[in-house]
Amino acid sequence: MKRREFLLIGSLLSSGAAIFPSKLFSFPVTKSRLRVGFIGTGLRGQGMMNLTTHRQDVDIPAICDIDDGMINKALTVLKKAGRPEPTVYNKGDEDFRNMVKNEDLDGVFIAT
Repeated sequence: MKRREFLLIGSLLSSGAAIFPSKLFSFPVTKSRLRVGFIGTGLRGQGMMNLTTHRQDVDIPAICDIDDGMINKALTVLKKAGRPEPTVYNKGDEDFRNMVKNEDLDGVFIAT
């Protein structure tokens, strides 16, 4: 391959990537809503939960914490945002495993 051919092919490939970046660097969307759970509902968890409730394409079906007081405050955050009450996992240090196993989650915020 000559230098001129190399430069031509390289510039064509670069131009294609610049024109169609969404086709090269994106993944197909399979779900219209994201389901996330929260492990830890203290101040960090509540803050992230509050931000998450501003997104209409994100659901919070489950939360987990060992502190019932923090769980109640997190439930208040969700209620004020008009969100449905999630399933609560608070049966000890290892109950987060049950949450991950039982819920159909796309992601988990770990805020401990």
